[in-house]
Amino acid sequence: MSFSELGLCSELLQAVAEAKYAMPTPVQVAAIPPVLRAQDVQACAQTGSGKTAAFALPMLQRLLNRAGTSDRRVSGLVLVPTRELAIQVAEAFRSLARYLPRPIKVLTVIGGVSLNPQMMALRGGADIVVGTPGRLLDLVDHNAVRLSGVSTLVLDEADRLLDEGFADELTRVLALLPDSRQNLLFSATFPPAVQSLAELLLRNPVRVDVAAVATTPPDIQQRSIAVDPERRTQLLRHQHCLEHLTFLNSRLETLPNGKLSRAPRPHIRRARRSNPARNPRPARTQGRCDCQRDRGSLCNKAPGSDEAPRCAR
Repeated sequence: MSFSELGLCSELLQAVAEAKYAMPTPVQVAAIPPVLRAQDVQACAQTGSGKTAAFALPMLQRLLNRAGTSDRRVSGLVLVPTRELAIQVAEAFRSLARYLPRPIKVLTVIGGVSLNPQMMALRGGADIVVGTPGRLLDLVDHNAVRLSGVSTLVLDEADRLLDEGFADELTRVLALLPDSRQNLLFSATFPPAVQSLAELLLRNPVRVDVAAVATTPPDIQQRSIAVDPERRTQLLRHQHCLEHLTFLNSRLETLPNGKLSRAPRPHIRRARRSNPARNPRPARTQGRCDCQRDRGSLCNKAPGSDEAPRCAR
């Protein structure tokens, strides 16, 4: 089956072709049609199976067909467990929406960065918000975003969302959403906690189960090389075929099991500064200078010393 048979518009098909998606993956074939029909979806798919496009493509098409396009209330909400995944998913939305007849505003809301720029970006509204639950609630508490207009909620990597401790945040976010909405839940695994969340969240969902494809572990060789700082450049020139090189600020030791471990840093004892009150310096006395240029100059001489007065000049 091709992407053109999934009911996508020509603008999305153009973006798909430019992204060099040859054929839809199994999760895309199974998930895109029900999402276009506004049905809930429960999908079990591994990372790298193409699940981002499986919900991004139909969400963009439904957003394009929505009435009242001038109102930029948040229509699509995608919650992910990490900042890196939020950035990746938001970039996928922007890439797939580039040829749509009207611009789609996609915002990323994540922690670890300043809150103010995200508040400013939300002033003009947004069509789709991708982010982590904690930062989203921060923006809600600052009245920077309202979720009453969300029509589609996506929980991406739901198992990791719960593993990262976002259960309480998810409960708070769900309470802010309208009851009438579409829910899409994607997860690599379905432990009891995720299954309970799916039963609470989804209404007569279409279940998609994509079997994990067995992959061969990559052939990766790791080496540890002790090198002096002045010889690092020479090492880099010699090891030009390496793909990854990491420098450590401490020495590594080989444990009996063959693994590497950081060696304890040597304890350096700093020399204490002498206390002038306890070890006063010998006082200096003033004497006449022997300098031929100015015999009247005053010079310093330690008491009890036989040395000649030294010229202060």
